[in-house]
Parts: sequence; C-alpha cells; structure tokens
Amino acid sequence: MNSLIQMPDKKVLWMLDELEGFEKPKIKLEQYATSSELAVSMMEMIDETVGLDGVKLVDIGCGCGMLMTTAATLYDLKSVVGIDIDEDALKICAKNLETADIQENCDLLQMDVLDPEAKLPQGEFDVAVINPPFGTKNNAGIDMKFVKIGIELVRPGGSVFSLHKSSTRNYILKTANKWEDLEDVEACAQMRWKLSATYKFHKEKSVDIDVDLIHFKKTNPDKKEEKRSE
Repeated sequence: MNSLIQMPDKKVLWMLDELEGFEKPKIKLEQYATSSELAVSMMEMIDETVGLDGVKLVDIGCGCGMLMTTAATLYDLKSVVGIDIDEDALKICAKNLETADIQENCDLLQMDVLDPEAKLPQGEFDVAVINPPFGTKNNAGIDMKFVKIGIELVRPGGSVFSLHKSSTRNYILKTANKWEDLEDVEACAQMRWKLSATYKFHKEKSVDIDVDLIHFKKTNPDKKEEKRSE
C-alpha cells in the first residue's frame, strides 16, 4: 500500500474550494462533505493505478459532486455520471458542475441504488468511485452494499475505488476476498480525512479520520478464457 505524498494543484483546489456543500445535511443519509484535498488525492491515486483519461466514470452516492467534479476537472474522461438518492444534493451538484464548467460531459441520475427495483446502468462504466456511508448501528454494512453496486455498474475487468475507515480494513479485505466476482482487492492508499463538524451532536470543530482507498477489481471472464486457450 502506498501513501499519497503529491501536493494537489493549487488552482484546482481554489476552484474546488468554491464548490457548494450540503445546505442542510441529512443524518439519515450520512451526508458529509468530502474535502477538496481528499478528492484530489483520491483521483491522483486512481489515475496512477488504472489511468483515468478516456474512461467512463460513475460516482455512486455523489452528493454535491466533489469526487466527480474533481475527476472531470483533472482528467480527460470520456463521460461522467453521478448517482444519488437526494434531490436537494443533486441540485447543488448540478450548480457545482456549472461552476467547474464541465456540465456538458456529466450526467446526473436520481435513484436509490439499494432499491432492488432500481434500473441501474449495469456494466456500463470503466471506473466507479464511492465515498459511501460508513454505516451506523441502524445500517451496519451499508458501505459494502455500495461497493457491491459499484461492482455491478462497472464492466468486466473494471475497477471500483471506495473510501473506508482504516480501522475496518481487515474486515473489508476479508469480506471482499470471498466475493466470486472480484479478481483482486487491495488497500492502495491510506489518507487522513479532516472532517468538519456537520451535525449538532458534533462537539469538536473538526476531527481527523484515517481512511483507506480500497481498489476492488472486477473479474474479467474473457481474460480467463484466453489464458485457458493458451
């Protein structure tokens, strides 16, 4: 696992810092703003790992769009789609895409990705990025449910990159290694997320949380067949 030590581009950070966050964060949806520094660091690592230029990218649970905006600003993506259940967040996201002047290459979908009846664009993307709800007592395991959706949405051989608390790393890796639709899973970077106070019960102005960027690589059956034929 590598550590991210590259300094984000200041001009990009200045623009990203101007983006709007949640007006009224909804605790039920575990809405927290992703910092621009964290978003840039994530995209740099993802680009280093799989390359982002020319890919079709989906941001699952995109919220106000920090991840998708960062990706579309820093790299020449073929297309970008953001999906979220919250209409209010998507309205803010649309404004942010216009602020970054990337709206022509981006689409937004309002849907509950965890709804079994949802018509998800399965297998249409090369890369999925997720900053999922970490889960509380009432919805434990929701972060891995989001990862599962990400795996459904990427093509065979595609990649899902998701943020998880470093304290859950062993559990995440152990669980994902049992999934048959994965070729590989690894924690490719550990980062620190400075999380500002968002809800009334937060007593500190901000807290630093150690998080892992975990890469889930989807199995490509065609490649397996090629190896057998050799």
